[in-house]
Amino acid sequence: MFSANNLDQFLIKYFEELNRQSWTLIPIPMDFALQLQNSAKEKRHSNQFKQAGITQSVKPQLNIRNDQIFWLDQTTTYQTPIDRLAFEQLEALTQCLKNYFRISLTEFECHYAVFEAGHYYQKHLDTTHENNKRIFSFVIYLNENWEPHDGGQLIGYTQNKKIFEILPRMGHMMLFKSDLEHEVLATHKTRYSLTGWIRR
Repeated sequence: MFSANNLDQFLIKYFEELNRQSWTLIPIPMDFALQLQNSAKEKRHSNQFKQAGITQSVKPQLNIRNDQIFWLDQTTTYQTPIDRLAFEQLEALTQCLKNYFRISLTEFECHYAVFEAGHYYQKHLDTTHENNKRIFSFVIYLNENWEPHDGGQLIGYTQNKKIFEILPRMGHMMLFKSDLEHEVLATHKTRYSLTGWIRR
């Protein structure tokens, strides 16, 4: 999918779009997404997901999200072969972004996220004055047969003007700049993703 040593025309097209409008939607192989979905479901069924927290810049009393997450890193217990492949791909993507934008990117962080029916994530930024190392955000969608009436759309804003509304359909990675305001609308059925940030 991604190769650290091959910034090809396929990726350049999407990186140009990312540079121009601050976001892009990259297709990914369905079998890759299906395997990630299975890994997320296995972790959920073994009660490995925890209630998501919020950054220190958000007032604790504000309930802006109610999804559950499972953090992934290279030492995570319950890591599967597809989790390790995802790490390899994200490392390659980080290198490609570093080469294209000619900026210092040192690492990424990611977690599986599950939104039960009625769950949401209100408007927020992924980077703040207190936490300004996140440069790019990504969401790999892991949901089959998702329709508009199922909710859970990711909506992005610039100066309160909507600039995108994306259904969380399997086979796509949403990649956007972390200083872009965004929200996840309330979902009407269980919604899975692999979500993370590429940092300087």
